Amino acid sequence: MSATPIDPRERFVTFSFAAADLLVETTPDGKITFATGAFHSLLGRKPESFLGQPVRELVAPGDREAFDQALTVLPMRGRQLPMTLRLADKARTPRALAGLLFAEAGRPAKLCLTFAALPLPLGKPAGGGAARPVLAAAQARLRQGAGGGLDLLEISAPGGVQGQNLGLGAILEEIAPNALVGEAAPGRVGMLAAGASHDIVAVAAALESALQARGIAGTVASQRLKLAADELTPDQAARALRHALGVFARGGIEGLAKAGFAGGLTDYVRQAAKHAGALRRAIREERYQLAYQPIVRLGDRGLHHYEALLRPQAIAGIEIAGTEDFVTLVETTGLAGELDLAVAKRAAAAASHAPAPIAFNLSSLSLQDSGFRAHLLAQLAGTANGRLIVEMTETAEIEDLEQVRQGAEALRGLGIPFCLDDFGAGSADMRILRAVPADYVKLDGSYVPGVAQPGRERDFVAAMAEIVRAAGCAMVAERIESEAEAETLRGLGITYGQGWLFGRPGPLPENASGVARRRGAAAGKWE
Repeated sequence: MSATPIDPRERFVTFSFAAADLLVETTPDGKITFATGAFHSLLGRKPESFLGQPVRELVAPGDREAFDQALTVLPMRGRQLPMTLRLADKARTPRALAGLLFAEAGRPAKLCLTFAALPLPLGKPAGGGAARPVLAAAQARLRQGAGGGLDLLEISAPGGVQGQNLGLGAILEEIAPNALVGEAAPGRVGMLAAGASHDIVAVAAALESALQARGIAGTVASQRLKLAADELTPDQAARALRHALGVFARGGIEGLAKAGFAGGLTDYVRQAAKHAGALRRAIREERYQLAYQPIVRLGDRGLHHYEALLRPQAIAGIEIAGTEDFVTLVETTGLAGELDLAVAKRAAAAASHAPAPIAFNLSSLSLQDSGFRAHLLAQLAGTANGRLIVEMTETAEIEDLEQVRQGAEALRGLGIPFCLDDFGAGSADMRILRAVPADYVKLDGSYVPGVAQPGRERDFVAAMAEIVRAAGCAMVAERIESEAEAETLRGLGITYGQGWLFGRPGPLPENASGVARRRGAAAGKWE
């Protein structure tokens, strides 16, 4: 069963740290070279049939992103402490993954992995981040022109579904085997078929019956969003798809229709293009505000810098639900560069009298444009003086990473630190971190609510924090709302924090006093 047999005593020592159902050796890039254990009973195949295959194939599709992160960091720290994930069997059996780097002079390094029964019940699922793998896979299909559709299912139940443990992922994986399933919001699920598309009406009916069998008197509405991008560029299609999933998470299937997605991605982009003139005028007339939120050092809660957050105003004739809708419309109509230059100018002006440096956001779309970079660098030259930080938002897949790298280096050459925003939310995070010089990395806020409890979220954040440290960057965690979250993140080695615990977005204060200052020794709260 082993491609390169070794002394059994060595293997015994290597695996002696854990009793497990599955024992696996892989190359550093994750190809299986040895497999033994209960493969047939758990996965339905003999262990030798997995030789040469990617080890990630042993893991349920929805957990592979977390697994990839753990496998990346394992060689850096030498060992992977137990983390909970699910196997790629029909039952999605939960198991505890642990691992060890086995390296000896004169022999190729290998990773030794164990999949063991859980000593404790399965931790809470990944929450809002669960839809990320579905979005990434759907965007990949769009770019490849593979066709098909993203199936959206919405459950309505008397009294609502908030707080109910519906177990939708497990139910749908039974109804539609091998489909990739992610919950965008409570009761709202996205599903992507592995091969030929499923009959979405039949899936919805089967889900409704399964819920009723569990005593949940709910109804299921469904919509298939076709992954076709006629007349659209790949970037336009990817942005529209990302926006559609966000609209679905907030407003369900009815929200999709109101936003213009009833006719698919192309119709949405056509409607957005009609607003280009009004949006351009809004940018030039600065019909938006910047709100400033403090970012503090988690060690002593001292102010480090502010982030300038865009707050658009109403625009006649355009329905805008919030900042995300505004930015998506701007990007879809090709005005991202104009907005980014305007925000950069205002942030630089505010930084000249702010009590701390100011970070402002730039779209990855803009940074890939050499003409935009030339205008930005000319605009910021001589104004930074250590008072500005740039955060790159990745609203669509980056096509030209070299252009982004050049932009980051040029900004750092002006004395402007560079930050990668929303780390953990995109499928290309590791590729970007390796290629783009950065000073800060901001953890995507969807990971923070579950981080104070032991389980998958904390394991995942710990792995990402170690990767970021290995890259020589400081990490910022956003959306921190409790002391437990702040202390857990500090213990995981994250340097900076942002969130309502430290201060809500608002006008820029004249000085730093009152920011992140304790309101009484026993209060346990911060201003």
